Amino acid sequence: MKKILLSLALIISATASWALEVECTPGNLANLIDDTNITSLTVTGQMDARDFRFIYTDLDALTAIDLSGASIVSYSNHTKPLFNNEVDYPENCIPAMAFFGKKITEVTLPVGIRAIGMAAFAGCDQLVNFTFPEGLDSIAAYAFSGSKLNKINLPASIKVLGKGVFSNLTNLTRVTINPSAELAIPESAFEFDKTVNYVTLGPNVISVGDRAFKGTTRLFHFNFSGENNIRHIGKEAFLASGLTDFNFEQANTLTNLDEWAFAQSKQVSATMPASTASVGKGAFYYATDLTSYVPKATNDSIADLLLAGTAVTNNITDGTKVTYIGKYAFYNTPITALTLPNTTSYIGDLAMAGVIDLQEFASDAVDVPQLGENVWLGVKQATIPLKVPQDSYEAYSTADQWGRFLIWSDDEPQGIFGDVNQDGYVTSADITAIYNILLGNSTQYMETADVNGDGSITASDITTIYNILLGNENVPGRNKKTFDSNDMLIADGFVIEAGKTYTMDVELRNNAQFAAMQLDITMPQGLTIDNVNSTSRASNMAMGFNEIEPGKWRIILHSATTTNGNKGTLFNITMKADENFTGNETITIGNIIAVEPTELVHEIGDVDVEVGTTTGVKDINIDNNDNGPVNVYNMNGQLIRQNVERNEATTGLPSGIYIVGGKKVIVK
Repeated sequence: MKKILLSLALIISATASWALEVECTPGNLANLIDDTNITSLTVTGQMDARDFRFIYTDLDALTAIDLSGASIVSYSNHTKPLFNNEVDYPENCIPAMAFFGKKITEVTLPVGIRAIGMAAFAGCDQLVNFTFPEGLDSIAAYAFSGSKLNKINLPASIKVLGKGVFSNLTNLTRVTINPSAELAIPESAFEFDKTVNYVTLGPNVISVGDRAFKGTTRLFHFNFSGENNIRHIGKEAFLASGLTDFNFEQANTLTNLDEWAFAQSKQVSATMPASTASVGKGAFYYATDLTSYVPKATNDSIADLLLAGTAVTNNITDGTKVTYIGKYAFYNTPITALTLPNTTSYIGDLAMAGVIDLQEFASDAVDVPQLGENVWLGVKQATIPLKVPQDSYEAYSTADQWGRFLIWSDDEPQGIFGDVNQDGYVTSADITAIYNILLGNSTQYMETADVNGDGSITASDITTIYNILLGNENVPGRNKKTFDSNDMLIADGFVIEAGKTYTMDVELRNNAQFAAMQLDITMPQGLTIDNVNSTSRASNMAMGFNEIEPGKWRIILHSATTTNGNKGTLFNITMKADENFTGNETITIGNIIAVEPTELVHEIGDVDVEVGTTTGVKDINIDNNDNGPVNVYNMNGQLIRQNVERNEATTGLPSGIYIVGGKKVIVK
């Protein structure tokens, strides 16, 4: 029993020693406290920085402190800094780092307190409640960073807040700042306060600093109490926040909105006030809930990445004075209509890439705006009408990237680019319409079959429609120019008897890959085409042929892909001779057009094929007595054998006519 009573006495004694009240003189607190394990301390009298140094270094168990009856006097020591290399400690100020990392749960400040120093309560992860007294005018950088404050209601006397002052608070829900004089919310002030959801700012808050509310993912309400004087919102101020309802129309004094200010936030709309002078790069970048953005009417630029990845659908530039649209400005947005003002002079790289819902597009700019690279990457431009000024129709139609749209003006009626048969859609039926025109089976839709607007109906128009249907973003503009090609079509001469057939191979030697080809074959009297067959090299290509006029046949090959390889037989033609064929004639293969998948058109040179007939002389012998090697040419003048012995010059050659040593030789 005595042991139990003794233990209780010790416990009571220890408990009593944990709470202590002292009257202090400056620098004397350490001499007044014998037991540093106290948990509660009340100080009256006067204190200075030395007393706070003692609390910081020695009172590790302290959880509650009441300084309401004390006053803080100044102290200086230029030889031995106490906190953070500071040597001067003003009166009525809690020194820097005074309670840094302490287990403090309750704090009552002196009545006359004016300032709280840098990181004074930083890391106090059990400090939930804190009363900011009237008269407090300054809270330094990181003063409460990492604490557990659940609400902040700053007094009207507050004038200065330091960087990161309330950052990384994991328990904060509400903030009210309503100063009586102008106040700037500093850089990173509430950064990563992930539980704060309600902020109210008074009319004298003039700016929100860089990253001030960055990462405040539950910040759903941001209110102004009455009128406000916000002039500046800094970089990343609300980046990745949960903010939904920042009232830009109420913020009618705003002049500058800096880079990434609302990027990745939950803001749903933004109408810039007339006072706005600049909106920075990526200000609403991937703010995925943003459905409407209205720049001020006199705005002259849309910054790089401004609305990339948002849900904006409204006609942003209509009625503005925009001259410049930056890189990725509208990237991947669901904008359905866009009207560029007559002031527009430049649109940057990929500015409208991925704007796949665009349906109505107009440019009032008489001078075609200059473009960066791939402005409309991924957009099916060929199906989108673009209205331009009457006098600028030709300029837009021939301009790089612009020409891919279905361009029209008041004197150039609107239609659907690629809708050859005028049924309101672009389908494979339009390919068939062109196909029938080229093969001479139809003259219907001649006015619309020149899809690419190059002045003629060719296989390149078929390729254009393929590209429309496949959504190929690399389709060049209309009114494209063709160019002479180094690619060659090759067919060797041959002999044929009346009543017989002969199959001629047609070889293509090409550098580029082709998706379509057409050519015309003019046959001599008595010689007709019986059939045309593609080879394995063109197995992926559809082919057609027809006699488009007496003695003239057209062959077309086309595909959504390309030919196989760059060398070899492409197709062969089976021909039949009748009794009217006299021999020593020429087949001409002309109008040879080959089209790359990008619709680039190659004009390949004509080919003449010499055709002979057999005579009463069954064999033509080479004079084996002629000495020396010879060269062998086909009837196109192409060297096929060089410096061979005369008696072996034609061995193994296919039937045809050759020039051997300057003499014409027929090989049967």
